[in-house]
Amino acid sequence: MLPEKIRALSVSIGDVEQAGQLLKTSNYEFRYLDSNPEQPVVGLLMPPRESLTWRDGDLFPPMDQNLPEGDLFMKIRELFPKQPITPMHLLALVGRNGIGRLGYSLADRAEAAAPRSISKAELLKTRYTPEVFNELVAAYLSTGAGIAGMQPKIMVPDRPTVPIPSLIVKAASPAYPGLAANEFLCLSAARSSVISVPEIALSDDGQILILDRFDMVMHDHDRVERLGFEDIAALAGLRVRDVLSDRKYQGSYQRIAELLRQLQLHSDNLHRFYQQVAFSIMVRNGDAHLKNFGVLYRSAADMWLSPMFDVVTTSIYKYTRYQGGPELEDRTLALKLFAGKHQTRAYPSTEELHDFGRRICGVSQPARVLEGIAQAMHQTLEDAKGDARVPAPLLAQLHDAWEAGMQHAG
Repeated sequence: MLPEKIRALSVSIGDVEQAGQLLKTSNYEFRYLDSNPEQPVVGLLMPPRESLTWRDGDLFPPMDQNLPEGDLFMKIRELFPKQPITPMHLLALVGRNGIGRLGYSLADRAEAAAPRSISKAELLKTRYTPEVFNELVAAYLSTGAGIAGMQPKIMVPDRPTVPIPSLIVKAASPAYPGLAANEFLCLSAARSSVISVPEIALSDDGQILILDRFDMVMHDHDRVERLGFEDIAALAGLRVRDVLSDRKYQGSYQRIAELLRQLQLHSDNLHRFYQQVAFSIMVRNGDAHLKNFGVLYRSAADMWLSPMFDVVTTSIYKYTRYQGGPELEDRTLALKLFAGKHQTRAYPSTEELHDFGRRICGVSQPARVLEGIAQAMHQTLEDAKGDARVPAPLLAQLHDAWEAGMQHAG
């Protein structure tokens, strides 16, 4: 159990222990404890050279971005029914294990004992049931609270010599049949089309997807380098959880490209961003929102677009906007392609997708990008025909959805 009230947390940044302090009174306050302007930043928009003390009425976006939500938040509630669950409590649960390089700890409180590591091979042989996954969550919650998103997921350590969990485990969802295999095939097609994605593996029963974290670099002797990570919502200064979650669906892919350009990322990153947007469109992923794109960095002078993650063909599922409401089909993009109040979220024409590539992202031959993606999608569907982990009805649904997207390649 955590204290009833948490007013202060020590903040580490990568290998720098106690780099700062987060305080909560009537407002939030973050203080760098070192006046060195070249020290690691707590956020790209919060450098120490501009101010050693930052204040805000809400939790700072680089910290807010990883707070658990959806399924994981509800499981925290179930496991700690009498525990206050403020953002400060959630950060204490995140500890040093959240995505990115920020860590949080309570003064004078011993760290929880590390749970046993579980290998990827063991996880792949685990037969999924809701009860089994709930046991995983209960066992590894202390290492996995720092991962956001609505889908059931948890982080687990796969080797005792690495002090932080390095695997993300996503589970099946009764509301979305075949979700794990769906994402596995999407990411497999992306990798085949030379789009950077995390290392992925699908369990033997096709119900659990395992991803290696992309915000860690493993060096010799299991030395871990933690990279900074901020999603686009955080870089735009937005909080998008709970009642504000609709914010992550506001805006356009054009505005994201412009933000990446303002950050002065190398032009290769805009080409990669175009690949990610085009791929999401072609596999009919209607949930590529502001939190599903991000930037990795070591410093403001050394940053790059993160690999693509959380990609699912959403158009094959039905959903309701509210409990008891009518079932709807996902037939639109998460964001507008182009900025402007008269633009829509409708899937674009091939000409519009070419225009976005050339004019917004500076891609000289967007048609070639689309051709490469279509070839990879087609080959992935062919390869999946012999994969017993992929149900035939799911594969048929993906085939129909992807056919519409592959038409962009001519």
